[in-house]
Amino acid sequence: MADRLTLSITIGAVTLFVIILELVRRKKLEEQYSLLWLGAAISLIILAASRNWWDTLIISIGVTYPPTALFIAGFVAMIMILLYFSTIITKLTQQNRQAAQQLGLLEWKLHELEKRLSRLPKS
Repeated sequence: MADRLTLSITIGAVTLFVIILELVRRKKLEEQYSLLWLGAAISLIILAASRNWWDTLIISIGVTYPPTALFIAGFVAMIMILLYFSTIITKLTQQNRQAAQQLGLLEWKLHELEKRLSRLPKS
């Protein structure tokens, strides 16, 4: 029978998986962004299923307390996800700046046209 840590990891990962699917279904999370989270949930499920192998690997690289490696892996995964979202935010910021500049130019052109129209003789 699985120990409490393995059971907790599995329940948490399955819960995360279901929450992600529900967010996508309700259109609160786009599919392209959900793939990272689904990958993380699946990785946790695989990790929980192969915990004996994981423990052996972790001890062989020098970590004396295997559950610590779980936190290290989670930390690395979160850093990767944060880096990915930072690149998306940067791209959106650039697009927003460009759209604001284009809007400013269009407003200026409209203002100039309105001034020209107001100067024309009325018929």
